[in-house]
Amino acid sequence: MPMLNLIIFLFGLAVGSFLNSIVFRYNTGERVTKGRSRCFNCGKELSWAELIPVLSFLIQRGKCKNCSSKISWQYPAGEFLTGILFLAFFIEWQKKFFDRPALLVFWFLIAAFLILITLYDVKHKIIPDSFSYSFLALAFLSKFIFFEINLLDLFLSLLPALFLFCLWFFSRGRWMGLGDAKLMIGGGIFLGFPGSIYAVLLGFWIGAIFGILLLLGSSGITIKSEIPFGPFLVLGIIFAFLFPDFLNYFNFFYA
Repeated sequence: MPMLNLIIFLFGLAVGSFLNSIVFRYNTGERVTKGRSRCFNCGKELSWAELIPVLSFLIQRGKCKNCSSKISWQYPAGEFLTGILFLAFFIEWQKKFFDRPALLVFWFLIAAFLILITLYDVKHKIIPDSFSYSFLALAFLSKFIFFEINLLDLFLSLLPALFLFCLWFFSRGRWMGLGDAKLMIGGGIFLGFPGSIYAVLLGFWIGAIFGILLLLGSSGITIKSEIPFGPFLVLGIIFAFLFPDFLNYFNFFYA
């Protein structure tokens, strides 16, 4: 259904635009749902033609039409990533749970919060508790409503969060932020076991590779630079969710 896939992708782009607004307005005293979007440099309110996801950024060459100040890359990136993730979750739902339309709504909300957590952590290097707890609530409800909950699986799925908490506690926050541990509580419930283990392992691998590339490049990043780990955990969660069969090649939890 290519047309339906396109509609889902475009819907994701629109949601991504809204998520960007949350990232830039959250904890600033501005209401997310009130007031037109505007240029943060000159204050000009943006017209509908300047708010078309991704396309407006490309047409304007990444600059404000009024003052020519640069527009943050986060806007098109957040929109495009949300569109792609919505489409990926939709395709996964079609393959396995086409008879449960309400589950797709939960997955879209989960995808939105994963993108929101990623964008906010990249920009501010912190994951707000409200985002982590919302993701946790959605993950738990999606499991509780649509699937049988195995208590042993639930317990084992939370071990990665406990591991990250220990890293935070014993390093006094130097190695890991507490927000990453809170994120993996929801991630563990969402993925189950051993998916949550894979997600953390993938997060560390991807983060290590990214960090090495930054150190080798001319980005000004040093070994002491603070790099948010939340986005790498989110990548691990998404990969473990969408490609569970691939992870069987690295399965060392079962004989």
